[in-house]
This record gives sequence, C-alpha cells and structure tokens, in this order.
Amino acid sequence: MIVMAEQSKILVPVGFSEQSLLALEDAILFAKTLQSDLVLLSVIEENAGLGKLFGDTKARHQTLREEVLVKLDELAKATAASSGLKVETMVAFGVVYEEIARVAEMISASMVVMGTNGKPSNLRRRFIGSNAYRTTCITSCPVVTIKGIEPTRKIENIIFPIVMDRKSKEKVGMALHFGRKFGARISAVAVPKVPSDVDMLRLHLKQVSQFINDHGVECSTDLLEPRSSGAIKHLLEFTYQKKGDVIMIMEEGAEPDLADMLLGNDVQQVIYHSEVPVISITPSQTKWEALFQNW
Repeated sequence: MIVMAEQSKILVPVGFSEQSLLALEDAILFAKTLQSDLVLLSVIEENAGLGKLFGDTKARHQTLREEVLVKLDELAKATAASSGLKVETMVAFGVVYEEIARVAEMISASMVVMGTNGKPSNLRRRFIGSNAYRTTCITSCPVVTIKGIEPTRKIENIIFPIVMDRKSKEKVGMALHFGRKFGARISAVAVPKVPSDVDMLRLHLKQVSQFINDHGVECSTDLLEPRSSGAIKHLLEFTYQKKGDVIMIMEEGAEPDLADMLLGNDVQQVIYHSEVPVISITPSQTKWEALFQNW
C-alpha cells in the first residue's frame, strides 16, 4: 500500500487590510516555490460588547462569519485563478495571534505568512504587542512577517544573522533548507553587540560558511563592527546595502514578557522595522538536528 504524503500548506491570515493583501502576494511566491497549498484565515476578534449591542451574540457571530466568509471565498477564487494554486478558506473567532497559532497547528501548516504594520504607536498597543510578533512567539512553524510596501518578486539573497547563542546548528539547518528550496545564496553576517564578541563570532562565521558551501549552497560572510547606534539598526542597514530579499532570525519560542513589551527585544525590533520580509524560526531541536545529521 502506497501512502501519499500530505500536501504542505501555508497559512495566510487575512484581515483585508492593505498589508494583509500584500502578505498574500508574498505567500503566493513562497507557495509556488515550496509547492504548497494556501489556506486563507480571517479571525474575528471576540468582543464582550457584542452581546449588549445585539442581544443574541451567537446569532451575530453567525452573521459575521457568513459575511467574512463571502469576502474570503471571493479572494480565494481570485487568488486561485491568478496563481494556479489550490486555495482554501477558514474563519475563526478569538484572539488573533492565538487563533493563528491554533489553526497552524490544526492544519499542520509548514509556514505562516502575515502582514504587520510595524511598531505599535502607543503604550497600550505596545503592551498588548503586535499580532505578528506574538504569533512568532507561540507558533511552531516558521512565520514570515511582511512590513514593506512592495511585494517580494524573488528570493535570491537570504540575510542570515549570526549572534552569540547556542542554537547555531538549528539555524544553519534551516538556512540551508531555504537556500536550497529557493536556489538562493546566503549572506551570513555576524552582528556583535560588544567588542568582546568579535573573535568568537568570526569563528562561528567561518564554520557556518564552510558547512553551507560544502553542502552546495553559496554562502558569503561579513563581520560588522560594533556600533553605538545598535546592532539591529546596523543589521538592517547591511541588509538593504546587500540587497537582501529576506532576513532569517531565531525566535526563542516563548510568550513575550513584560520587559519585552515595554523595552523590546532583538526579534521584536527586526520584525517592527525591517522593510524586507522576516522569517522567524522557532527552535525545534529534534526535527532540525535530524535534518542536520542527514547532510
């Protein structure tokens, strides 16, 4: 008996904003390259006031669902016709980032591609956190966030920051995976925060470059000088100078805490400020160590 492998799926949250529709265009590029189907998801946020305003919350939910599903199905049909991809639709109620993570798990999504409007503009929204950033924290598959104003036409150069952490093996495995899929070169860049990191990062760069090149993907290296203006700003300037198509970063895979919400962290800052798509990878030791060992 031959068991057919299940078709991979890319989940695309759609709020019908300009940014979410731009993310859909990027999702088409990823889906065609990765040979995946698309699943469009609209999340209707729960509102405690619905019951007071409309009396029958259940009936109102059903009406909202039907209205959103009509729009979503129209978008899916247009997307399928223009791209040649299989496109499905789903509607959910709840907290946006929680529903995205739940549905991604339910359909075994290989990737989430979603838009983000960048850094929240006020303290309340900053404390709550952007849906895009929180999604990267609680979703197990890679999450691609799109903030730019133009759709991505190609992925030929993957910017791959190397920092002082213990997860280099997983990160290299994923970078090599995407480099092969897209036929892209990898620009590995070390971003020291303090001068004492430089020697160790130089060694990491050499090891990463040798491994990736040995496995058939072109990899160049750059070691940036520490700057008082901050490592993230330096990284983004490097990305634009190198004409990077995407940035690949590693998320720790935990819900952001109060310090993250008020002060920010490196992953958050890259997602908020990057004008090119950001692929956030949540560690998955068993999966990527096995992949690494097979090469």
